[in-house]
Amino acid sequence: MEYLQTYAPVLALLLAFGITFFSIPAIIRLSLVKRLYDVPDDRKKHATRISPLGGMAIFGGMIISFVFCTAHIPNPALNSVLVALFVLFITGVKDDLYPLVPYKKMLGQILAVLIVVVQGDIRLESFYGLFDVHLLPYAVSVGLSLVFFLGIINSFNFIDGINGLSSSLGVLVSATYALWFYYLNEPLFLILSLAILGAQLAFLRYNLVNAKIFMGDSGSMILGFLAALLTIYFLQANERAEEVVLRKIDAMVFAFAVIIIPVLDTLRVVLFRIFVLKRSPFTADRNHIHHTLLDIGLSHTQASLILFGVNAAFVIVAFLLNPFMRASLLFGLLLLVALGLSQIPFLIKKAQKKRGTYKPH
Repeated sequence: MEYLQTYAPVLALLLAFGITFFSIPAIIRLSLVKRLYDVPDDRKKHATRISPLGGMAIFGGMIISFVFCTAHIPNPALNSVLVALFVLFITGVKDDLYPLVPYKKMLGQILAVLIVVVQGDIRLESFYGLFDVHLLPYAVSVGLSLVFFLGIINSFNFIDGINGLSSSLGVLVSATYALWFYYLNEPLFLILSLAILGAQLAFLRYNLVNAKIFMGDSGSMILGFLAALLTIYFLQANERAEEVVLRKIDAMVFAFAVIIIPVLDTLRVVLFRIFVLKRSPFTADRNHIHHTLLDIGLSHTQASLILFGVNAAFVIVAFLLNPFMRASLLFGLLLLVALGLSQIPFLIKKAQKKRGTYKPH
């Protein structure tokens, strides 16, 4: 047992990678035999029938690794997290096999979030001084946490439109927080972060180049939920720590930088659908940044790696500028730069149309 405790984080990473990596071929074969595959259409541009059940491999690798490697770590929130993950997984698999109407999928998400926020008490307790807002009333804390979780869950669900994008951003989020949880001496969430990282790295082998499987809603919703969970727990752990690299007031800004690409793209698309297109924010279309990158001539791999690189750059910049700028000023700078960069693909597309060199994909 002592040996397991010492090497649990490394074991979690390797075990999650191995389980996910070796289970995906079996899931691909099962999907073809049982005709459980994603058929190409006008919005989905893949050329062949591809299994949408990659979330099963991701969930299996992550959850088995996490539970096995944390057997020695008591935590009152652990059961709530596990129950919430299973609720989301069942909801996602049902949607992958027989698409749910949006409100039913949302009900599953709300149930999972309330379990971890109310029972597990993992919630936004404070703004930690950002905009001079500190401790939040309990009802406000629960409400904001619910909105935050749902927003991040659906942001990863929305950006899962090209090969490798959701997983590569999942790698960035889990690797970044793994480093912080190691520094903050939070073994449970260090192991969780590394289990997520291992599962995503294995999935990328089959999804980034010449995709053979998609993660589906069962994968993207779980990934979004875990990204929100790690973010909130990072804020809580940073507040409790006696010594931190980041000042507590800036932890909110750093956390924003970690998830800036999915958050801003989702906000832009949702607002565009509601106020310009006058339709449901859950109506699928090709107005995302990643779709526009494809439209101007980039491959799926190139688009995913560019967005991964941009998001990683924001994380590095937020960390480096932290000692020299006020939190509110740094937050505004990151937001302004991100909004500006997000318009570049659309300006290139517009210029291509004007020159007559635009070729729709």
